Amino acid sequence: MSPSNLDRLLQQLDAWQPFPRAALVYVDLRHMRSVNRLGDAGAGDAVISAAESVLAQWVGPGGHALRLWSNEFVAAKAIDNGETAVEEVTALRTRLTAIAYPSVLGDNCIAVSIGMVVVAAATPDWRAALRDAADACDAAKHRGLNQIVTQSPRPHGSDTLVNASHVLQFRRLRDQGRLELHPQPIMDITGPTPRLAKAEFLMRMQQDEQWMPLPGGTIETLEYFGLSSELDNLAVQMLLHWLNQHADVLDRLDGVTLNLSARSIADGHFMDHLYDEVCALHLPPGKLGFEITETAAIDHLDIAASLIEDFRGIGCNFSLDDFGSGLCSFAYLQTLPVTEVKIDGRFLRDVADNPVSQEIVRAIHQVARATGKKTVAEFVDEPRKLSVLKSLGVDYAQGWLFHPAIPSPRFLQLLRPPAPRPA
Repeated sequence: MSPSNLDRLLQQLDAWQPFPRAALVYVDLRHMRSVNRLGDAGAGDAVISAAESVLAQWVGPGGHALRLWSNEFVAAKAIDNGETAVEEVTALRTRLTAIAYPSVLGDNCIAVSIGMVVVAAATPDWRAALRDAADACDAAKHRGLNQIVTQSPRPHGSDTLVNASHVLQFRRLRDQGRLELHPQPIMDITGPTPRLAKAEFLMRMQQDEQWMPLPGGTIETLEYFGLSSELDNLAVQMLLHWLNQHADVLDRLDGVTLNLSARSIADGHFMDHLYDEVCALHLPPGKLGFEITETAAIDHLDIAASLIEDFRGIGCNFSLDDFGSGLCSFAYLQTLPVTEVKIDGRFLRDVADNPVSQEIVRAIHQVARATGKKTVAEFVDEPRKLSVLKSLGVDYAQGWLFHPAIPSPRFLQLLRPPAPRPA
């Protein structure tokens, strides 16, 4: 979001007194790239202008409508009740999806995603309401095209997901040197005995002389404010420094991985800088990998596929994390040139007892193998799960059955060859 537009909108809403309620909508115009590619010169600008006009007419002289940035808009109008809101927003969708643009394929209509929140007139928290509407719009995107998702505003103080204090705490921990990457061992389970083969590096913070995960909501908050590259950049610098200091360790590992956020994947400046830094390190091919969630990959499909190919050209691998969480997961195994998939934890929690979960894991592994990819199971915390996963042919496993994320010195000790037995 453009801060100036957002601030201007919030100022307008704070000074507004709708009665008895207001319908607040967050609108995303879908596939604007296709409009610009297929449409005549200026088609994209014409669509944006038409959408602004429709929203202005919808809110009327007593409401507010503003383009936040690019293809995202916010509009608010006074309404009588929630039922009226649904009818009003449905009518808005009809008018927006009637916007057409000329193209080489003929006239095409646009598609939208809409998130809606009904706001009471009494002392509304517009910033929280706007956040709820944006979350509802994201949910609408995942449902498909031309979907409307409504969301009730969360009670004051209940929002643990997006909290600006998380940003301040993260920056304070970073500046105080109280953040570290801790590797969590990943075991090769294809042989008779699990073998320490890989490691996923996870960010940990120091508190009360202990190392623990970042507070819940930190990553989501950084993403919400567009600051996730701060965390990813710190993690990248730490990992590349570690690899430079322990180059010999890679000879004993299949590879190491690091998570990248959805916003970093779509940040061309960040990814270009990462590409240059990895090139400069001259790592052995296949030893460094990055994990991206299936949702992030789908949301940025064209970008993700292209950058994966670029990074594979310099010897990096990519893992598709939380695989199975999307609606059309298997289709993306052919589209995305990743080297492995991490099976979504929801299928692994009860895999030892639930035949349906076992069949889902089996199907994921078989399709992954057919497309030349390895499979990784997370959250392996008991021997029975390990036994089932081995029988299904899963390649790697990680979890508390083996090790949690541990400090680097302890991880290096695990990699040392056992001392020879006395004769």
